[in-house]
Amino acid sequence: MTPQMPLYRSRIIVPLVWIAAVAMLLISEGAYWQSSRALDELIRIDRETGVQVQPAQAVPAAENEQRTIIYTALTVARVGVAALTLMALVALLMYLRQARALAETEERAKNAEQAVRLRLESEVISRTAELTDLTRYLLNAREDERSRLARNLHDDLGALLTSAKLDAARIKPRLAGAAPGTLELLAHLVSALNSSVALGRDIIENLRPSALSNLGLTETLEILAREFSENSGVQVDCKLEPVTVTEAGGLMVYRLVQEALTNISKYALARQVWISLSTLGGQVQISVRDDGQGFDTRLKPVSVYGLVGMRFRVNAEGGVLAVTSAPGQGTLIEATLPQSALSYKAASDAPIAAVAAQTYS
Repeated sequence: MTPQMPLYRSRIIVPLVWIAAVAMLLISEGAYWQSSRALDELIRIDRETGVQVQPAQAVPAAENEQRTIIYTALTVARVGVAALTLMALVALLMYLRQARALAETEERAKNAEQAVRLRLESEVISRTAELTDLTRYLLNAREDERSRLARNLHDDLGALLTSAKLDAARIKPRLAGAAPGTLELLAHLVSALNSSVALGRDIIENLRPSALSNLGLTETLEILAREFSENSGVQVDCKLEPVTVTEAGGLMVYRLVQEALTNISKYALARQVWISLSTLGGQVQISVRDDGQGFDTRLKPVSVYGLVGMRFRVNAEGGVLAVTSAPGQGTLIEATLPQSALSYKAASDAPIAAVAAQTYS
């Protein structure tokens, strides 16, 4: 029996108990019969020699009385030892039975608890997979909606603005001899049309960057970094390696960097930003680091929806997002994504048509 094995599980404890009980009974019986024989032998010798064990004044009746007392004491001792042995044996057996029943109850409760825990873990895994699929679906639906809206702006609004610019160009020669105020109004109209065209171009680029289709991911990220630097005054250093991704995969990486730069402009108070893109061992690694004020990752920030959105976007593609930050030490956002997830998509995730914003020029 090992020290860790419970007493009731030992295969030798019950036989040992029975052996001990039988040994005690045998010893008790042996002592009783040996004492009885010794007493009878003393009485026989006393009768043969005429020497009495009892006092000289004792009569045969007194001798018989003392003999009865001795035999009674031996019998009581004999029965007492047997009774105590039996009681100890019964008590031990009851203890072992109760211990076994208690252990079986605990084991059943433990098994039931483990079954509940496994069921809950299975439900959590299932719900997490459902949420991941839902996130992927919502992200794709949002990008599809953005693409549709950008296409409509390009086709409908672009045609209207282009027609208006052509009409203004046709009207201008006919107003050569008109009043100066009329020409000024026409010039103001043309300026308003040009501003509308520029606004439409910016809206379309925000909805769906055409550079992804025309130039590729690396050049598009460089354009994004340059525009961010010009608008915010923050110096941006880019170390971007060419990677092979689909248009949808490139759009996902673009949105990730775009959201990181948006958070930097809102909260970081940074003076410099570093952006890197590379591939290693079939993994696409993208990181955005700043030298801003940072934050304590152990505490919940005031607004975490940007980081939560990035995390769900990365997890939906089978990747991992890590955020490293500390007060006064800036923030590092790293995402590692399988290149296969960015290079190949299911049939339901067909590439969305690119928006040709250059028509507005």
